[in-house]
Amino acid sequence: MKISVIVPNWNGIKFIGMCLDSLARSDFTSYEVIVVDNGSVDGSREMVEEKYPAVRLIKNQTNMGFAVACNQGIKLAKGEYISLLNNDIEVEPDWLTKLYEGMERHPECGMGTTKMMFLDQRDIFYNTGDLFHAWSAGGGRGQGEKDIGQYDKEDYVFGACAGAGIYRREFFKEVGIFDEDFFIFAEDVDINMRAQLQGFKCIYLPEAKVYHIGTATVGLYSDRYIYLCKRNDVFVLIRNYSLKMYFSYLWTILKHQFNDIKYFTYRGQGTVLFKSKLGVFKMLFPMLLRRFRIQSSRTIPDNKIESLIIKF
Repeated sequence: MKISVIVPNWNGIKFIGMCLDSLARSDFTSYEVIVVDNGSVDGSREMVEEKYPAVRLIKNQTNMGFAVACNQGIKLAKGEYISLLNNDIEVEPDWLTKLYEGMERHPECGMGTTKMMFLDQRDIFYNTGDLFHAWSAGGGRGQGEKDIGQYDKEDYVFGACAGAGIYRREFFKEVGIFDEDFFIFAEDVDINMRAQLQGFKCIYLPEAKVYHIGTATVGLYSDRYIYLCKRNDVFVLIRNYSLKMYFSYLWTILKHQFNDIKYFTYRGQGTVLFKSKLGVFKMLFPMLLRRFRIQSSRTIPDNKIESLIIKF
């Protein structure tokens, strides 16, 4: 088995059929599909069971979160490579082939990432590899740009978007799996940074192409989205920055936090933002313990990490 494709699902009846149908059209043959269902109540679990008998279905009783679902799939996967795929994505027939060939060409890379376009605007980029900003937030390279060929070359990037990324099995043994306390959002930013601290590279593979709805499950700028994103960004900061990096980017971090307060207060979500910071304090001690483990096992110095960080 070459590739295990893991598709987390929670109430995705509107789009998971599209995702699984596109995988079924793959020209790659040595792969399996694992759907991890997080207690769906919209009939999507039953639909997968009935219409896609070849899919391995894991049934959680409640919504355990994206990170838990990914980890469950990783632990059960049989493939040499493990691919994570959001349930609101349609893949090209040669997507798995291009991912596999790309990773075989780049044995120095622990992970690879996809050319991701918007589903309803197929000439507009959603993500061509994850970025990392100095105030401790991820971002999609090229997001919102029109495709005029500017991202047609293979290149090293900061990290893979877990919505459609591929990882060597050994990657998770060395770096570890996703932190389940993130629940959803920024768990891939965290694992990308942990990978960089361990010296793992990520390759952008432009011929591997998918189409993404984006935040279809939680909803863009919903209260839940804001709470989790803003809490988890601080988790990434606590765990992965050295003391030197804290001081180097302190002004940028504070400026960004202040701008968040102004923006989300104006939107009427200031209370949600405040609760996200309380959520950080509730988890501060375990995150500091994990920070100690991450920092004590890192092999790459700050100057190499800082060269990958967007300072503005």
